[in-house]
Amino acid sequence: MSNQPDPRATQASYQFEGFTLDLIRGCLLYQGQEVKLRPKSFEVLRYLVENGGRLVGRAELMQAIWPDTFVSEESLAQCLMEVRRALQDDAQRLVKTVPRRGYILAAEVRAAAPVQTLRSGLRRLPSRRALLAAGLLAAGLAGGALLYRGVFRGARAPATLAVLPFRPVSQNGRDEALELGMADALITRLSNLRQIIVRPTSAVRRFLGGETDSATAGRQLQTDWVLEGSIQRSGDRIRVTVQLLSVRGGRPSWAETFDEKFTDIFAVQDRISERVADALALQLTGEERKQLTRRYTGDAEAYQLYLRGRYHWNKRTTAGLNKGIEYFRQAIDRDPHHAPAYAGLADSYSVLGSHDQGARAPQEVFPKAAEAARRAIEIDETLAEAHAALALVQLHYEWDGAGAEKEFRRASQLNPRYATLQQWYSQYSIARARTEASLAASKRGVELDPVDLSINAHLAWHYFLARQYDQAIEACRKALELDSDSPMPHWYLGMAYEQQREYQKAIGEFQIAYVLSGGSPVRPSSMAHAYAAARDAVSGGNPVYLSSLGHAYAVLGNVREARNVLAELEELSKRRYVSPYEKAILHAGLGETEQALEWLEKAYRERSGWMIYLQAEPRLDRLRSDPRFGNLVRRVGLAPLGNPGG
Repeated sequence: MSNQPDPRATQASYQFEGFTLDLIRGCLLYQGQEVKLRPKSFEVLRYLVENGGRLVGRAELMQAIWPDTFVSEESLAQCLMEVRRALQDDAQRLVKTVPRRGYILAAEVRAAAPVQTLRSGLRRLPSRRALLAAGLLAAGLAGGALLYRGVFRGARAPATLAVLPFRPVSQNGRDEALELGMADALITRLSNLRQIIVRPTSAVRRFLGGETDSATAGRQLQTDWVLEGSIQRSGDRIRVTVQLLSVRGGRPSWAETFDEKFTDIFAVQDRISERVADALALQLTGEERKQLTRRYTGDAEAYQLYLRGRYHWNKRTTAGLNKGIEYFRQAIDRDPHHAPAYAGLADSYSVLGSHDQGARAPQEVFPKAAEAARRAIEIDETLAEAHAALALVQLHYEWDGAGAEKEFRRASQLNPRYATLQQWYSQYSIARARTEASLAASKRGVELDPVDLSINAHLAWHYFLARQYDQAIEACRKALELDSDSPMPHWYLGMAYEQQREYQKAIGEFQIAYVLSGGSPVRPSSMAHAYAAARDAVSGGNPVYLSSLGHAYAVLGNVREARNVLAELEELSKRRYVSPYEKAILHAGLGETEQALEWLEKAYRERSGWMIYLQAEPRLDRLRSDPRFGNLVRRVGLAPLGNPGG
């Protein structure tokens, strides 16, 4: 609803940066379409516009908007946030804050007549010129409406929110799965709203336990708002206290306590989600409001099992993924129509068989992932995670480019702010030699989740396959700032160093990656030591990192150590799955074309996820002149033959 017109207005309207501030109707327009503002936010914008180019002090602004009322500075901060959101001014280019002094509207403002005045004038002038002007005006308004709906509304910078894991009221009998699961459920609900970016569960997991205060967590996660709370379950009762904090002001804008039966946990989540949307002044569509309170199961026990599945899945370890599968299956046994549990099952199987983890053989897990994803879509076609999970299977296992593209697009329509989806779509794009699309998706993933290690590290993977090694190294260093104990950035860094012929640096990074993944140190040694190191490892480190180490030794010319690593890969394969692709990489480094192609053929038969990157993989360049290699690329059928990485 528009704000009430001000009878004192002497100026009909103002225009700036494509916006019209209509004082007659009391509304803000963009290209003829109204942009919603609450009354006080409208008054704040009006005062800044009328004083455009002049520094307006904080006290002056508060006195002008709330002349006879005492309000906190948080009220002004909320109005300014809404104004900036309406002006798509997240970077504060238009409404600038001058620290400790006030605010200034840095835009060229000009006086103008309101749209309705023009319309009334046209009706009084039925001349050819007037009719032409009316036609142009109508076309302009229609075009502006399309522009707003198609571009501006989607481009307006949304608010950012982090939902932190709920804290336990008491350390006795803690339930970490419930603490993180409550946050995960709210994240899922609020992520359906297009006016807000919600950090994913993977980003907030590290705050489980509540050692970091909420404002600090919000700053680390680069958000405007933080939703925090505590939770306690006692028998069949649950007590939840929750509040919404401004990261900048550090003050709560809303708080509430719920004391309900555990079976009413869904109603508690409904209420919290609605209150957050109201507190952030979000203008929800009917469909968004419906999604906000959507329940995928009415069985509280099935829901609890699902939460435990996601809790373990979010660890992204082999043990965690296997445990997650157990809980997802139990949730499905309780409620065979729980679509998110099927999606979680698909995600778990896919990650276990993924090319970079390689914990299970692709033929063992990807068909199960496909079955679970398709069942989830059958139950609920609007579940973005299910479409993304199916797309990943079609990309890495079924090698169905058209099918993957279709599912990725559908997932993006349903949830364009699903950061992991952007990461997976980047993989799809680079596999199909669409380098620019891959980079755009990878950067979008980082924008959506700037502190997620996997998503940040993936940017380095993109640069490596695009053969931009300086950028890959820089991306690795940024990822390592997030977590220097993660093997993945060390691995990517090693591959980039190797391509720049800095072999000793590469070997060092591969050693670190392998040890961090659970392997025993592999030092220059005899073959006997290599076997002993393999036996010492309980389950062995990631063979992907070990293979890369062997390849670096090979291209350096240290054939003996390369063959030691090859022997260790053989020993490791007795205790866990080792993809034929890893052996192909090592033989390629040794210049043994026949053996490399033989192992690639085996990888093809096993439908290794690595095969989709054949066209881009720099370490296979020496095989490209062999017709059999080109035949393999064509048989996988994802990337056109051409310049690698192009």
